[in-house]
Amino acid sequence: MSRAATDIPLCVDLDGTLIKSDLLHESLLRLLRHRPWMALRLPLWMAGGKTRLKSRLAAVLPEAATPPPQREDLMDFLKSEQDSGRAVYLVTASHQAAVEQVSGVFPFDEVIASTDTLNLKGENKANLLVERFGEKGFDYAGDSRADEAVWRRARKAIVVHRSARRIRQLEETFEVDRSFQPVGTTWRDWVKALRVHQWAKNLLIAVPFLVGHHYHAGWQIAGLLTAFLSMSLCASGTYLWNDLLDLEYDRAHPRKRNRLAASGKTSIPRVVIASVAMVAAGLGTGFMLSPAFGLLLMGYIVATLSYSLHFKKVAIADIFLLAMLYLSRVIGGILISEAVVSFWLFNFTFLLFVSLAAAKRFVELKTVTDAGAGSIQGRGYRADDLSVVSQLGVASGVASCIVLGLYSNSEQVTSLYQRPEWFWGICVVAFYWITRIWFITHRGEMHDDPVVFALKDPGTWVLGLIGIACVLLAAPLPAS
Repeated sequence: MSRAATDIPLCVDLDGTLIKSDLLHESLLRLLRHRPWMALRLPLWMAGGKTRLKSRLAAVLPEAATPPPQREDLMDFLKSEQDSGRAVYLVTASHQAAVEQVSGVFPFDEVIASTDTLNLKGENKANLLVERFGEKGFDYAGDSRADEAVWRRARKAIVVHRSARRIRQLEETFEVDRSFQPVGTTWRDWVKALRVHQWAKNLLIAVPFLVGHHYHAGWQIAGLLTAFLSMSLCASGTYLWNDLLDLEYDRAHPRKRNRLAASGKTSIPRVVIASVAMVAAGLGTGFMLSPAFGLLLMGYIVATLSYSLHFKKVAIADIFLLAMLYLSRVIGGILISEAVVSFWLFNFTFLLFVSLAAAKRFVELKTVTDAGAGSIQGRGYRADDLSVVSQLGVASGVASCIVLGLYSNSEQVTSLYQRPEWFWGICVVAFYWITRIWFITHRGEMHDDPVVFALKDPGTWVLGLIGIACVLLAAPLPAS
Protein backbone atom coordinates (compact mmCIF):
# COMPACT_ATOMS: atom_id res chain seq x y z
CA MET A 1 0.00 0.00 0.00
CA SER A 2 1.39 3.40 -1.00
CA ARG A 3 2.25 5.92 1.66
CA ALA A 4 0.25 9.13 1.99
CA ALA A 5 1.95 12.25 0.60
CA THR A 6 2.13 13.73 4.10
CA ASP A 7 4.19 10.72 5.22
CA ILE A 8 6.84 11.39 2.57
CA PRO A 9 9.50 13.73 3.92
CA LEU A 10 10.30 16.80 1.83
CA CYS A 11 14.05 17.50 1.59
CA VAL A 12 15.21 20.91 0.40
CA ASP A 13 18.56 22.06 -0.92
CA LEU A 14 19.91 25.40 0.31
CA ASP A 15 22.27 27.07 -2.21
CA GLY A 16 20.41 28.30 -5.26
CA THR A 17 17.19 26.66 -4.08
CA LEU A 18 16.01 27.97 -0.73
CA ILE A 19 18.31 31.01 -1.00
CA LYS A 20 19.19 33.03 -4.09
CA SER A 21 22.89 32.60 -3.59
CA ASP A 22 25.65 30.13 -2.67
CA LEU A 23 27.11 30.17 0.84
CA LEU A 24 30.53 29.01 -0.38
CA HIS A 25 30.77 31.92 -2.82
CA GLU A 26 29.56 34.33 -0.15
CA SER A 27 32.06 32.94 2.35
CA LEU A 28 34.93 33.55 -0.08
CA LEU A 29 33.79 37.15 -0.55
CA ARG A 30 33.46 37.66 3.20
CA LEU A 31 36.97 36.30 3.65
CA LEU A 32 38.26 38.99 1.28
CA ARG A 33 36.11 41.57 3.07
CA HIS A 34 36.92 40.71 6.69
CA ARG A 35 40.12 38.61 6.59
CA PRO A 36 41.89 39.56 3.30
CA TRP A 37 45.29 38.41 4.57
CA MET A 38 43.89 34.88 4.96
CA ALA A 39 43.26 34.69 1.20
CA LEU A 40 46.87 33.52 0.91
CA ARG A 41 45.81 30.31 2.65
CA LEU A 42 43.10 29.53 0.10
CA PRO A 43 45.32 27.41 -2.22
CA LEU A 44 46.32 25.24 0.76
CA TRP A 45 42.71 24.84 1.88
CA MET A 46 41.54 24.09 -1.65
CA ALA A 47 44.25 21.46 -2.05
CA GLY A 48 42.55 19.55 0.75
CA GLY A 49 39.29 19.44 -1.18
CA LYS A 50 35.96 21.24 -0.84
CA THR A 51 35.25 19.67 2.53
CA ARG A 52 38.38 21.19 4.06
CA LEU A 53 37.79 24.52 2.30
CA LYS A 54 34.26 24.85 3.69
CA SER A 55 35.43 23.77 7.14
CA ARG A 56 38.25 26.31 7.30
CA LEU A 57 36.07 29.15 6.01
CA ALA A 58 33.40 28.37 8.60
CA ALA A 59 36.06 28.36 11.34
CA VAL A 60 37.67 31.72 10.57
CA LEU A 61 34.76 33.86 9.43
CA PRO A 62 32.45 35.92 11.65
CA GLU A 63 28.71 35.57 11.30
CA ALA A 64 27.28 37.38 8.27
CA ALA A 65 25.71 40.75 9.04
CA THR A 66 22.58 39.77 7.09
CA PRO A 67 21.36 36.43 5.69
CA PRO A 68 21.07 35.86 1.92
CA PRO A 69 17.65 36.55 0.32
CA GLN A 70 15.25 33.61 0.23
CA ARG A 71 12.90 32.44 -2.50
CA GLU A 72 9.57 33.54 -1.11
CA ASP A 73 7.46 31.38 -3.44
CA LEU A 74 9.33 28.25 -2.38
CA MET A 75 9.12 29.29 1.27
CA ASP A 76 5.34 29.62 0.96
CA PHE A 77 5.16 26.13 -0.56
CA LEU A 78 7.27 24.66 2.25
CA LYS A 79 5.08 26.32 4.85
CA SER A 80 1.89 24.95 3.30
CA GLU A 81 3.41 21.45 3.17
CA GLN A 82 4.53 21.66 6.77
CA ASP A 83 1.11 22.96 7.85
CA SER A 84 -0.45 19.88 6.26
CA GLY A 85 1.63 17.71 8.60
CA ARG A 86 4.57 16.95 6.34
CA ALA A 87 8.14 16.84 7.68
CA VAL A 88 10.48 19.30 5.95
CA TYR A 89 14.27 18.83 6.07
CA LEU A 90 17.04 21.18 4.99
CA VAL A 91 19.74 19.05 3.33
CA THR A 92 22.71 21.05 2.08
CA ALA A 93 26.32 20.72 0.97
CA SER A 94 27.16 23.93 2.87
CA HIS A 95 29.08 23.44 6.10
CA GLN A 96 26.94 23.03 9.20
CA ALA A 97 28.58 26.01 10.92
CA ALA A 98 27.78 28.28 7.95
CA VAL A 99 24.19 27.05 7.78
CA GLU A 100 23.24 27.95 11.35
CA GLN A 101 22.27 31.55 10.61
CA VAL A 102 20.42 30.75 7.38
CA SER A 103 18.53 27.73 8.71
CA GLY A 104 16.66 29.99 11.11
CA VAL A 105 14.63 31.54 8.27
CA PHE A 106 12.30 28.51 8.35
CA PRO A 107 11.31 26.07 11.15
CA PHE A 108 12.79 22.93 9.58
CA ASP A 109 12.19 19.64 11.30
CA GLU A 110 15.91 18.95 10.95
CA VAL A 111 18.96 20.48 9.29
CA ILE A 112 21.45 18.09 7.66
CA ALA A 113 24.66 19.74 6.40
CA SER A 114 28.25 18.98 5.40
CA THR A 115 30.71 18.27 8.19
CA ASP A 116 34.49 18.44 8.48
CA THR A 117 34.71 14.95 6.96
CA LEU A 118 31.74 14.74 4.56
CA ASN A 119 30.82 17.02 1.64
CA LEU A 120 27.10 16.44 1.31
CA LYS A 121 26.76 16.96 -2.43
CA GLY A 122 25.60 14.85 -5.36
CA GLU A 123 25.99 11.13 -4.74
CA ASN A 124 26.97 11.66 -1.10
CA LYS A 125 23.70 13.48 -0.47
CA ALA A 126 21.69 10.87 -2.38
CA ASN A 127 23.26 7.99 -0.44
CA LEU A 128 22.59 9.66 2.91
CA LEU A 129 18.93 10.35 2.09
CA VAL A 130 18.36 6.80 0.81
CA GLU A 131 19.97 5.41 3.96
CA ARG A 132 17.78 7.68 6.06
CA PHE A 133 14.42 7.45 4.22
CA GLY A 134 14.78 4.58 1.75
CA GLU A 135 14.83 4.41 -2.05
CA LYS A 136 12.05 6.65 -3.45
CA GLY A 137 11.16 7.42 0.14
CA PHE A 138 11.50 11.18 -0.05
CA ASP A 139 10.84 14.18 -2.32
CA TYR A 140 13.67 16.57 -3.07
CA ALA A 141 13.85 20.25 -4.07
CA GLY A 142 17.01 21.35 -5.85
CA ASP A 143 18.37 23.51 -8.64
CA SER A 144 21.70 22.26 -10.05
CA ARG A 145 23.14 19.40 -12.08
CA ALA A 146 24.62 17.98 -8.88
CA ASP A 147 21.03 17.49 -7.65
CA GLU A 148 20.27 15.07 -10.50
CA ALA A 149 21.96 12.29 -8.52
CA VAL A 150 19.45 12.92 -5.71
CA TRP A 151 16.41 13.24 -8.02
CA ARG A 152 17.17 9.84 -9.55
CA ARG A 153 16.63 8.22 -6.15
CA ALA A 154 13.83 10.48 -4.93
CA ARG A 155 10.12 9.81 -5.33
CA LYS A 156 9.44 13.21 -6.89
CA ALA A 157 11.52 16.21 -7.89
CA ILE A 158 10.84 19.85 -7.13
CA VAL A 159 12.86 21.99 -9.52
CA VAL A 160 14.08 25.55 -9.11
CA HIS A 161 15.64 26.93 -12.30
CA ARG A 162 15.66 30.18 -14.30
CA SER A 163 15.45 28.41 -17.68
CA ALA A 164 12.06 27.09 -18.83
CA ARG A 165 13.89 24.91 -21.36
CA ARG A 166 15.96 23.30 -18.61
CA ILE A 167 12.82 22.65 -16.55
CA ARG A 168 11.21 20.89 -19.55
CA GLN A 169 14.31 18.72 -19.98
CA LEU A 170 14.17 17.67 -16.33
CA GLU A 171 10.46 16.91 -16.61
CA GLU A 172 11.29 14.43 -19.38
CA THR A 173 13.84 12.66 -17.16
CA PHE A 174 12.38 12.83 -13.65
CA GLU A 175 8.92 12.88 -12.13
CA VAL A 176 8.72 16.59 -11.42
CA ASP A 177 6.01 17.39 -8.91
CA ARG A 178 6.28 21.14 -9.40
CA SER A 179 8.76 23.75 -10.54
CA PHE A 180 9.70 27.27 -9.57
CA GLN A 181 11.12 29.58 -12.22
CA PRO A 182 12.80 32.66 -10.74
CA VAL A 183 12.70 35.86 -12.80
CA GLY A 184 15.95 36.20 -14.74
CA THR A 185 18.02 39.33 -15.19
CA THR A 186 17.37 41.79 -18.01
CA TRP A 187 19.71 44.16 -19.82
CA ARG A 188 18.22 46.93 -17.69
CA ASP A 189 19.35 45.11 -14.53
CA TRP A 190 22.89 44.98 -15.89
CA VAL A 191 22.85 48.62 -16.99
CA LYS A 192 21.87 49.56 -13.45
CA ALA A 193 24.49 47.23 -11.92
CA LEU A 194 27.22 48.64 -14.17
CA ARG A 195 26.14 52.16 -13.08
CA VAL A 196 26.14 53.42 -16.66
CA HIS A 197 24.55 56.62 -15.36
CA GLN A 198 27.68 57.08 -13.23
CA TRP A 199 29.78 57.29 -16.37
CA ALA A 200 28.77 60.94 -16.42
CA LYS A 201 31.35 61.50 -13.66
CA ASN A 202 34.07 60.56 -16.12
CA LEU A 203 33.30 63.71 -18.09
CA LEU A 204 35.65 65.27 -15.52
CA ILE A 205 38.40 64.01 -17.84
CA ALA A 206 37.43 66.90 -20.12
CA VAL A 207 38.15 69.58 -17.48
CA PRO A 208 41.87 70.03 -18.35
CA PHE A 209 40.96 70.21 -22.05
CA LEU A 210 38.43 72.95 -21.40
CA VAL A 211 40.26 75.11 -18.86
CA GLY A 212 43.48 74.89 -20.87
CA HIS A 213 41.66 75.47 -24.20
CA HIS A 214 43.05 72.20 -25.63
CA TYR A 215 40.10 71.06 -27.71
CA HIS A 216 40.83 72.19 -31.24
CA ALA A 217 42.55 69.18 -32.87
CA GLY A 218 40.62 66.11 -33.92
CA TRP A 219 43.14 63.78 -32.29
CA GLN A 220 42.54 65.53 -28.95
CA ILE A 221 38.79 64.94 -29.18
CA ALA A 222 39.38 61.29 -30.15
CA GLY A 223 41.78 60.85 -27.23
CA LEU A 224 39.25 62.41 -24.86
CA LEU A 225 36.47 60.05 -26.00
CA THR A 226 38.76 57.00 -25.77
CA ALA A 227 39.88 57.98 -22.27
CA PHE A 228 36.26 58.48 -21.25
CA LEU A 229 35.32 54.99 -22.48
CA SER A 230 38.39 53.39 -20.89
CA MET A 231 37.78 54.90 -17.45
CA SER A 232 34.06 54.16 -17.67
CA LEU A 233 34.72 50.45 -18.30
CA CYS A 234 37.16 50.30 -15.37
CA ALA A 235 34.72 52.16 -13.14
CA SER A 236 31.87 49.76 -13.97
CA GLY A 237 34.09 46.78 -13.22
CA THR A 238 35.06 48.18 -9.84
CA TYR A 239 31.42 49.05 -9.05
CA LEU A 240 30.55 45.36 -9.50
CA TRP A 241 33.45 44.29 -7.30
CA ASN A 242 32.39 46.81 -4.67
CA ASP A 243 28.88 45.35 -4.76
CA LEU A 244 30.27 41.87 -4.13
CA LEU A 245 32.40 42.97 -1.19
CA ASP A 246 29.49 44.94 0.32
CA LEU A 247 26.96 42.17 -0.25
CA GLU A 248 25.94 41.61 3.37
CA TYR A 249 25.77 45.32 4.19
CA ASP A 250 23.84 46.28 1.06
CA ARG A 251 21.12 43.83 2.07
CA ALA A 252 20.46 45.93 5.18
CA HIS A 253 20.20 49.16 3.14
CA PRO A 254 16.72 50.35 2.06
CA ARG A 255 17.78 50.92 -1.59
CA LYS A 256 21.04 49.01 -2.09
CA ARG A 257 19.41 45.70 -1.20
CA ASN A 258 17.88 45.72 -4.70
CA ARG A 259 21.29 45.67 -6.38
CA LEU A 260 21.97 42.77 -8.71
CA ALA A 261 24.33 40.85 -6.40
CA ALA A 262 22.66 41.69 -3.07
CA SER A 263 19.19 40.72 -4.27
CA GLY A 264 20.40 37.42 -5.74
CA LYS A 265 19.00 38.18 -9.22
CA THR A 266 22.12 36.62 -10.69
CA SER A 267 24.93 34.43 -9.39
CA ILE A 268 28.14 35.69 -7.83
CA PRO A 269 30.39 33.99 -10.46
CA ARG A 270 28.56 35.86 -13.23
CA VAL A 271 29.15 39.17 -11.51
CA VAL A 272 32.84 38.29 -11.02
CA ILE A 273 33.24 37.42 -14.72
CA ALA A 274 31.53 40.65 -15.79
CA SER A 275 33.73 42.66 -13.43
CA VAL A 276 36.97 41.12 -14.71
CA ALA A 277 35.89 41.56 -18.35
CA MET A 278 35.05 45.25 -17.87
CA VAL A 279 38.32 46.02 -16.08
CA ALA A 280 40.39 44.12 -18.64
CA ALA A 281 38.73 45.97 -21.52
CA GLY A 282 39.21 49.32 -19.80
CA LEU A 283 42.86 48.73 -18.96
CA GLY A 284 43.63 47.43 -22.44
CA THR A 285 42.09 50.52 -24.04
CA GLY A 286 43.84 52.80 -21.56
CA PHE A 287 47.32 51.39 -22.20
CA MET A 288 46.79 51.59 -25.96
CA LEU A 289 45.93 55.26 -25.54
CA SER A 290 48.87 56.09 -23.28
CA PRO A 291 51.08 54.02 -20.92
CA ALA A 292 50.87 56.81 -18.34
CA PHE A 293 47.08 56.82 -18.56
CA GLY A 294 47.04 53.01 -18.25
CA LEU A 295 49.12 53.23 -15.07
CA LEU A 296 46.72 55.86 -13.72
CA LEU A 297 43.84 53.46 -14.34
CA MET A 298 45.70 50.74 -12.42
CA GLY A 299 46.18 53.16 -9.53
CA TYR A 300 42.48 54.06 -9.72
CA ILE A 301 41.51 50.36 -9.52
CA VAL A 302 43.87 49.72 -6.58
CA ALA A 303 42.54 52.79 -4.75
CA THR A 304 38.95 51.71 -5.39
CA LEU A 305 39.59 48.20 -4.08
CA SER A 306 41.42 49.65 -1.05
CA TYR A 307 38.39 51.81 -0.42
CA SER A 308 36.04 48.82 -0.69
CA LEU A 309 38.17 46.54 1.47
CA HIS A 310 39.18 48.94 4.21
CA PHE A 311 38.96 52.70 3.90
CA LYS A 312 35.20 52.97 3.56
CA LYS A 313 35.12 51.76 7.20
CA VAL A 314 37.43 54.61 8.33
CA ALA A 315 35.59 57.85 9.07
CA ILE A 316 36.89 60.94 7.20
CA ALA A 317 39.57 58.89 5.40
CA ASP A 318 36.81 57.49 3.18
CA ILE A 319 35.74 61.02 2.21
CA PHE A 320 39.30 62.03 1.29
CA LEU A 321 39.82 58.86 -0.74
CA LEU A 322 36.53 59.41 -2.58
CA ALA A 323 37.71 62.94 -3.38
CA MET A 324 40.98 61.54 -4.74
CA LEU A 325 39.02 59.12 -6.93
CA TYR A 326 37.10 62.07 -8.37
CA LEU A 327 40.38 63.95 -8.81
CA SER A 328 41.97 61.00 -10.65
CA ARG A 329 39.61 61.71 -13.55
CA VAL A 330 40.98 65.24 -13.84
CA ILE A 331 44.54 63.91 -13.63
CA GLY A 332 43.68 61.49 -16.44
CA GLY A 333 42.61 64.42 -18.58
CA ILE A 334 45.92 66.15 -17.89
CA LEU A 335 47.86 63.04 -18.94
CA ILE A 336 46.21 62.76 -22.33
CA SER A 337 46.04 66.49 -23.13
CA GLU A 338 48.61 69.18 -23.62
CA ALA A 339 47.38 70.97 -20.53
CA VAL A 340 49.97 72.11 -18.01
CA VAL A 341 49.52 70.82 -14.46
CA SER A 342 48.02 73.72 -12.52
CA PHE A 343 48.33 74.35 -8.79
CA TRP A 344 44.98 76.15 -8.94
CA LEU A 345 43.19 73.32 -10.71
CA PHE A 346 44.42 70.71 -8.24
CA ASN A 347 43.44 72.75 -5.18
CA PHE A 348 40.06 73.83 -6.49
CA THR A 349 39.00 70.39 -7.70
CA PHE A 350 40.26 68.55 -4.62
CA LEU A 351 38.43 70.85 -2.19
CA LEU A 352 35.30 70.73 -4.33
CA PHE A 353 35.42 66.94 -4.45
CA VAL A 354 35.92 66.70 -0.68
CA SER A 355 32.71 68.72 -0.33
CA LEU A 356 30.82 66.47 -2.75
CA ALA A 357 32.19 63.29 -1.15
CA ALA A 358 31.07 64.59 2.25
CA ALA A 359 27.61 65.25 0.78
CA LYS A 360 27.51 61.67 -0.51
CA ARG A 361 28.36 60.28 2.92
CA PHE A 362 25.95 62.71 4.63
CA VAL A 363 23.08 61.46 2.45
CA GLU A 364 23.88 57.83 3.23
CA LEU A 365 24.23 58.46 6.96
CA LYS A 366 21.04 60.54 7.14
CA THR A 367 19.03 57.91 5.25
CA VAL A 368 20.07 55.19 7.68
CA THR A 369 19.66 57.27 10.84
CA ASP A 370 16.22 58.51 9.71
CA ALA A 371 15.25 54.84 9.52
CA GLY A 372 16.13 54.50 13.23
CA ALA A 373 19.62 53.00 13.05
CA GLY A 374 22.41 54.46 15.18
CA SER A 375 25.15 53.78 12.62
CA ILE A 376 25.82 52.56 9.09
CA GLN A 377 26.81 48.92 8.84
CA GLY A 378 30.26 48.61 7.32
CA ARG A 379 31.05 52.30 7.85
CA GLY A 380 32.88 54.24 10.54
CA TYR A 381 30.12 56.74 11.30
CA ARG A 382 27.48 57.15 13.98
CA ALA A 383 24.30 59.20 13.94
CA ASP A 384 25.87 62.03 15.95
CA ASP A 385 28.56 62.46 13.25
CA LEU A 386 26.08 64.08 10.87
CA SER A 387 26.94 67.62 11.94
CA VAL A 388 30.70 67.05 11.59
CA VAL A 389 30.31 65.58 8.09
CA SER A 390 28.11 68.52 7.13
CA GLN A 391 30.58 71.09 8.50
CA LEU A 392 33.46 69.44 6.64
CA GLY A 393 31.49 69.46 3.40
CA VAL A 394 30.35 73.09 3.63
CA ALA A 395 33.79 74.33 4.72
CA SER A 396 35.65 72.55 1.91
CA GLY A 397 33.06 73.76 -0.62
CA VAL A 398 33.51 77.38 0.47
CA ALA A 399 37.30 76.91 0.45
CA SER A 400 37.14 75.72 -3.17
CA CYS A 401 35.29 78.92 -4.10
CA ILE A 402 37.98 80.99 -2.35
CA VAL A 403 40.67 79.21 -4.39
CA LEU A 404 38.66 79.92 -7.55
CA GLY A 405 38.43 83.59 -6.55
CA LEU A 406 42.20 83.82 -6.05
CA TYR A 407 42.74 82.07 -9.38
CA SER A 408 40.54 84.62 -11.16
CA ASN A 409 43.05 87.31 -10.22
CA SER A 410 46.15 85.27 -11.13
CA GLU A 411 48.52 85.64 -14.08
CA GLN A 412 47.13 82.45 -15.63
CA VAL A 413 43.71 84.05 -16.12
CA THR A 414 45.08 87.30 -17.54
CA SER A 415 47.15 85.29 -20.02
CA LEU A 416 44.16 83.19 -21.17
CA TYR A 417 41.38 85.85 -21.30
CA GLN A 418 41.08 89.29 -22.87
CA ARG A 419 38.57 90.53 -20.26
CA PRO A 420 39.46 88.50 -17.13
CA GLU A 421 37.19 90.62 -14.89
CA TRP A 422 34.24 88.61 -16.18
CA PHE A 423 35.81 85.53 -14.63
CA TRP A 424 34.55 86.75 -11.26
CA GLY A 425 31.08 85.82 -12.43
CA ILE A 426 32.15 82.17 -12.39
CA CYS A 427 33.19 82.55 -8.74
CA VAL A 428 29.72 83.84 -7.83
CA VAL A 429 28.07 80.99 -9.76
CA ALA A 430 30.29 78.40 -8.05
CA PHE A 431 29.60 79.81 -4.59
CA TYR A 432 25.85 79.85 -5.22
CA TRP A 433 25.94 76.29 -6.61
CA ILE A 434 27.84 74.73 -3.69
CA THR A 435 25.54 76.52 -1.22
CA ARG A 436 22.49 75.22 -3.09
CA ILE A 437 23.89 71.68 -3.15
CA TRP A 438 24.18 71.64 0.62
CA PHE A 439 20.70 73.11 1.11
CA ILE A 440 19.30 70.28 -1.06
CA THR A 441 21.42 67.74 0.82
CA HIS A 442 20.14 68.85 4.24
CA ARG A 443 16.56 68.75 3.00
CA GLY A 444 16.95 65.09 2.03
CA GLU A 445 16.46 65.76 -1.70
CA MET A 446 19.97 64.76 -2.78
CA HIS A 447 20.75 61.70 -4.92
CA ASP A 448 23.14 59.07 -3.51
CA ASP A 449 25.89 60.66 -5.63
CA PRO A 450 25.99 64.48 -5.80
CA VAL A 451 27.94 64.47 -9.09
CA VAL A 452 25.25 62.40 -10.79
CA PHE A 453 22.58 64.59 -9.20
CA ALA A 454 24.28 67.71 -10.54
CA LEU A 455 24.42 66.36 -14.08
CA LYS A 456 20.65 65.72 -14.00
CA ASP A 457 19.68 68.85 -12.05
CA PRO A 458 18.04 71.65 -14.13
CA GLY A 459 19.27 74.28 -11.67
CA THR A 460 22.86 73.13 -12.18
CA TRP A 461 22.43 73.35 -15.95
CA VAL A 462 21.12 76.91 -15.68
CA LEU A 463 24.04 77.91 -13.48
CA GLY A 464 26.38 76.14 -15.88
CA LEU A 465 25.03 78.17 -18.81
CA ILE A 466 25.57 81.36 -16.82
CA GLY A 467 29.13 80.24 -16.11
CA ILE A 468 29.72 79.55 -19.82
CA ALA A 469 28.36 83.00 -20.64
CA CYS A 470 30.88 84.51 -18.21
CA VAL A 471 33.69 82.60 -19.91
CA LEU A 472 32.58 83.82 -23.34
CA LEU A 473 32.32 87.41 -22.09
CA ALA A 474 35.83 87.03 -20.65
CA ALA A 475 36.86 86.36 -24.29
CA PRO A 476 39.27 83.40 -24.21
CA LEU A 477 42.43 84.00 -26.23
CA PRO A 478 42.98 81.52 -29.11
CA ALA A 479 45.31 78.61 -28.34
CA SER A 480 48.85 79.22 -29.50
